[in-house]
Amino acid sequence: MQAPPGNPLLLPHTLQELLSKDSVQVELIPEKKGLFLKHVEYEVSSKRFKCSVYRRYNDFVVFHEMLLQKFPYRMVPALPPKRMLGGNLGSLFCCVSDQDDITENK
Repeated sequence: MQAPPGNPLLLPHTLQELLSKDSVQVELIPEKKGLFLKHVEYEVSSKRFKCSVYRRYNDFVVFHEMLLQKFPYRMVPALPPKRMLGGNLGSLFCCVSDQDDITENK
């Protein structure tokens, strides 16, 4: 399936084609890093390149903002909250309905 040139709303590949090229997984590293200011890291690994990198939440914020600027007419999903509310895995799936709730977690 080829996208017509000039139509930014259509992808040139299907989801299955993209998944066959690479699969990227993001996992939370449970231990906190840093000597005084503790922070958590995420491991981002690629099956195709067989490598992993470690990133902080703010790295994903910068990447998200770059995607929004570069692709203004595409649907870019919102980032999950920086901190899980309540401290359990169930709160990971909570919905944030107001943009102010997201910014106060920064």
